[in-house]
Amino acid sequence: MAHSNSVQFYQAPAFSFKPLFAIRDFFALLAAAFSEAKVMEQKSRKTSGNW
Repeated sequence: MAHSNSVQFYQAPAFSFKPLFAIRDFFALLAAAFSEAKVMEQKSRKTSGNW
């Protein structure tokens, strides 16, 4: 009985933290894609400026 209680206790925080980690990962991907797009835009502007 005590074992099942401890398992429940450890499962609860995992469920509450999973959305936070998902949101954090989502924003990390978003930031990475945004910075990459910014770099690509600057590169294309430099090449278009030379033409």
